[in-house]
Amino acid sequence: MVSTFLLPVIGISATLFSLSSTLPQIIKGLRTKEMDDVSVWLIVTLIIGLSLWVIYGAAKFDIVIAGGNSVGVLLNLVLLAIKLRYSRKPIS
Repeated sequence: MVSTFLLPVIGISATLFSLSSTLPQIIKGLRTKEMDDVSVWLIVTLIIGLSLWVIYGAAKFDIVIAGGNSVGVLLNLVLLAIKLRYSRKPIS
């Protein structure tokens, strides 16, 4: 069995890796102001999925799940705003 110390470390590490995947796309979008190659449906699906994880984490009183996925929702909302602002056809 995984120790009570190691389990939160795994959860926090998983959260950090998951969240770090969105940051490069946000930075690239802000720098280049080109977002045509990013799928709006991917972003929307991620926002929905991460929001469900937030609800699940809150219901289980798990701060790692709820907190980490809340940040993920926020980052993907920023990504969606950048997508809508800089894409020639944002919904395609």
